[in-house]
Amino acid sequence: MTDKRETYTAKECAQRLGMNPNSLRNLIRTKQVPFGIAYRQPSGRMHFIIPKAAFEKFMAEGVSTE
Repeated sequence: MTDKRETYTAKECAQRLGMNPNSLRNLIRTKQVPFGIAYRQPSGRMHFIIPKAAFEKFMAEGVSTE
């Protein structure tokens, strides 16, 4: 069965980047990466959306350490 989702979880992306999922969530929340959206739900809980296309573009272009 193929995965038809159009988004990744923070855990999936963090695994591919070799980092902690909470660290990646913090980078998304503070807009330090060019992919992913963070927003607060009415319950007060943070929610993260990482579009596959944006993440794959980021991975294809390479990670800059600057």
